[in-house]
Amino acid sequence: MTTAFEQGPIRPPSEARSLLVRVTRNCPWNRCAFCPVYKGRDYGARPTDEILADLDAMKEATDRVVALSERMGQGGEVTRPVLERVYGDPDHREDLPLAWWMFYGGRTVFLQDANAIASPRKKLLAVLEGIGERFPGVDRITTYSQTRTLARKPVELLAAYRDAGLGRVHVGLETGSDAVLELMDKGATAAVHVEGGRRVVAAGLHLCCYVMPGLGGVALSEDHAAETARVLTAIQPSAVRLRSLVVAPRTPLGEMLETGRFQPLSEAAMVGEIRSMLAAMDGVHARLVSDHDLNLLPELEGQLPDDLPRLLGICDTFLGWEEEDRNRFVFGRRVGLVGSVSDLAEAGVRDAIDGAAARAGVDLLRPIDEWMQQLRRRMV
Repeated sequence: MTTAFEQGPIRPPSEARSLLVRVTRNCPWNRCAFCPVYKGRDYGARPTDEILADLDAMKEATDRVVALSERMGQGGEVTRPVLERVYGDPDHREDLPLAWWMFYGGRTVFLQDANAIASPRKKLLAVLEGIGERFPGVDRITTYSQTRTLARKPVELLAAYRDAGLGRVHVGLETGSDAVLELMDKGATAAVHVEGGRRVVAAGLHLCCYVMPGLGGVALSEDHAAETARVLTAIQPSAVRLRSLVVAPRTPLGEMLETGRFQPLSEAAMVGEIRSMLAAMDGVHARLVSDHDLNLLPELEGQLPDDLPRLLGICDTFLGWEEEDRNRFVFGRRVGLVGSVSDLAEAGVRDAIDGAAARAGVDLLRPIDEWMQQLRRRMV
């Protein structure tokens, strides 16, 4: 059974437990060379009445789930038995997304798709106010946006969205290098990144900037690291999230890779690039987060600048190993046998990795980058 409301294809990992409200369809830019998500799909602005009708349908779903909980003697709470009943009952199957949301607290909302802030003022305010009216328990509303849009929005308007309930803006900065931005057809410059980011911060909104290690390839790695650190220092976002590059097939960047116009970094070179970027971010006051499976070092998390020495030390530990141990860790991480650099010293871990590599036909004494690139592409 299909849901009575519309939801888009993606959201940030940190919004996994958020209610998804689709304000726009797809991406108004949709030209980034590395991104496969919206290719072949037209951008569309959903009518305000249609979005509000979705909110009404969501509210009705929560009411049905609460009533079911009360009939089951659960006092209106969404417990595991209530979830199981919703899942197994055809009359409630369409309520499952709302039941899961309520199970996790029902307090966060994410506005889809790629750039809800591109919406007209009146529409976005109506949506934000509509969420507050129907779901008064919500205490965080977030959305994606793009710096090319944010750089044109008055700070006063962004502050009005804040006052209406918007609390966080996720921005795919990717890089601060003008050369990389041009290569990837990002539709922004470093100056636009800084202007858009600063407006969000000035409006009192939480700004989360996504950075993509490896995006410059071998040729532009140094510029990518240095300029990204410079732009982040100028913006001073609340959080910086790492999203290591994996070249997706059937994208412009995938074509560059196939024709030899783009040479990807090895896993070790990508760690080196991250280290260079971090070392140049000593003036950034932000939370660093590495919360995606594509990242080799998920332990690269902490508060900058306080945790900078520890974060650099993690990179240095990996980079200081001989090639065999670096390969051993990379393979182990990608097949789920290690999660931090310290795991390699645990009893039995090396033997487990070596055995798994042998069964997979991977020689850890030789470069394994091509094998790992293929594995990581399957994770996109």
